[in-house]
Amino acid sequence: MQSFDIAIVGGATTGSILALALSSATKHKLRIAIIEKSLPNYAEQGGFDARSIALAYGSLQKLAQIQPLASENLNAELSKIATDIQQIHVSDQGHFGKTMLSAAELKLTKLGVVVELAKLGEKLSAIIAQQPNIQYFCPDTVQNVTRNAQECYLDLTSGEQLRCQLLVAADGIQSQLAKLCGVETKQLQDYQQSAIIANVQLSTPHNGQAFERFTAQGPFALLPLTARTMSLVWCVKDPSVQMTMNDEQFLSALQQQFGWKLGRFEKVSKRFIYPLTLQKAETHVHHRLAIVGNASQQIHPVAGQGFNLGMRDLFELTTLVGKAFSQGQDIGEFTLLNQYEQARNQDQTRIMQNTNGLISLFCGECLPVQILRNLGLMGLSHCATLRKQVAHQALGW
Repeated sequence: MQSFDIAIVGGATTGSILALALSSATKHKLRIAIIEKSLPNYAEQGGFDARSIALAYGSLQKLAQIQPLASENLNAELSKIATDIQQIHVSDQGHFGKTMLSAAELKLTKLGVVVELAKLGEKLSAIIAQQPNIQYFCPDTVQNVTRNAQECYLDLTSGEQLRCQLLVAADGIQSQLAKLCGVETKQLQDYQQSAIIANVQLSTPHNGQAFERFTAQGPFALLPLTARTMSLVWCVKDPSVQMTMNDEQFLSALQQQFGWKLGRFEKVSKRFIYPLTLQKAETHVHHRLAIVGNASQQIHPVAGQGFNLGMRDLFELTTLVGKAFSQGQDIGEFTLLNQYEQARNQDQTRIMQNTNGLISLFCGECLPVQILRNLGLMGLSHCATLRKQVAHQALGW
């Protein structure tokens, strides 16, 4: 049986960043196991069909504090493969309300970045391979968990047996580890929308611009990738129309939806579709268990808050575990986990309420609601102080 201080189940983006953050916070003394069920194929996941995520400025500041062995800090490493967001244009389709958030106005180098998941995964895997205190079990899964007052014992499918002080569920929505430990994930809301995800090639450079347009069907976002490629998130009530179109028809519909501000949409990648729901684990913690990222919550993609909310889960847990470890305390004991639960509940509730508020405000079709949201956008466009307050929330400061 192998002994570790902490075992992270789920070795994708969230689990990998958490492992590196915990290692950095404990001067690379914490013994960490990562258990991941799937061997990644970065070549197959990359290219024009690659999926991507957006990281807000606040998340980048935290990543800059993570210093792995034998590499630069995570923010510096990320900057080598990411595309900066310099401006975010927000508008209401068919109405006069619009505003813009600008890195220059906020005296920042960027508002955030967009990075392909395949490139990020490959980068994180290479860095983790250089950390002697992090051991990777992949492909492997947890078959059984036994927890007593002092420790957790894991039986893996491979036959490996591990023990640790703290377990972390980072295995995505409807977490199997959380369920194995008695924590269920509940669907709180069905938004009656689906997100169509794709990449599109432009006829002109995007120049670091991102766009979020609110429509009666749902929000529509374009995020900068390579110089002439953008990541598309198109939320609609019935995706069957767009999903049955050929590429030429889809590009034509996209052009009609967005207009010509970015020139012509020339090419579209493979399209993916995801039903949009609000889901939440019953709790962030259980006996010697912490739940982070999408394993803890899945929210609507409006305003791009979901992944950054999950990042704040792991940053909070890292702070608490790092402090306890440095003081020689038990990193899986109740007081620490209760602190994590209290801290994350407040942020989670705030983001969920804000997200639902945006959906109600910008997808409502009655005239008073339309007037209210357009007056709000106009107010933002004319008031720098108000824009800075909105940016403070959007950028995760």
